[in-house]
Amino acid sequence: MHIAINMASIKTALRNSYSMLRHVFWRRRLGSLGSCPDIQPGAHFEYPGNILVGEKCRIARQVIMRANTDEKPGIDIANDVCVQENVLINANRGFVSIGHGSWIGPCSVISGNGGVDIGENVMIASHCAINTVSHNNCRTDIPMRDQGLNCEPVLIGDDVWIGIGAIILQGIQIGRGSIIGAGAVVTRDIPPYSIAMGTPARVTGSRLHPDCVNEADLGFESLDIRAGEICH
Repeated sequence: MHIAINMASIKTALRNSYSMLRHVFWRRRLGSLGSCPDIQPGAHFEYPGNILVGEKCRIARQVIMRANTDEKPGIDIANDVCVQENVLINANRGFVSIGHGSWIGPCSVISGNGGVDIGENVMIASHCAINTVSHNNCRTDIPMRDQGLNCEPVLIGDDVWIGIGAIILQGIQIGRGSIIGAGAVVTRDIPPYSIAMGTPARVTGSRLHPDCVNEADLGFESLDIRAGEICH
């Protein structure tokens, strides 16, 4: 009995020591790392000097953050953010900013080519995709991959809930307090406090006006985004 307890204590001590060493390692390499981080084994940072991680953030196993960009910072994670397993956040010449208290679900992909600005307390469920880049395709005499890229920013306001498997396409703004249904493909701006679902997504209701389902009556308050002409 005593041997079993001692073995458990040794394993706990080793695990805590490994965690401490891992955090010391990343604190030396990241652009900044706040207090009380939870960076789990297998989390991977590329171009770490261009990545900022706030206080009390959880970066789960197999997360990849790639800040391959001239933007400063390429990836900016605010305090109390949780990034779950197998998430890919790729700045790719643009930037990705995630606000305080937001949550990114497992296996989601965020492509920051055109710039992604996610607000505070945003919930993004598993297997979602945020895309800011597409291939030009006007010509048929050359492959589409050789026709260049078209990049536009995505902005997601505070307190937005995005359901499982939703896709947010380039150039989209989702207003504060909105809900995007599971599996939706968002191809146009969503007004604040809207409920939108479908492929392509359309507004089916309002959290402020439950009886209003007319998009024209809901209005849209434009939100600024930091992105400029940053896609090459």
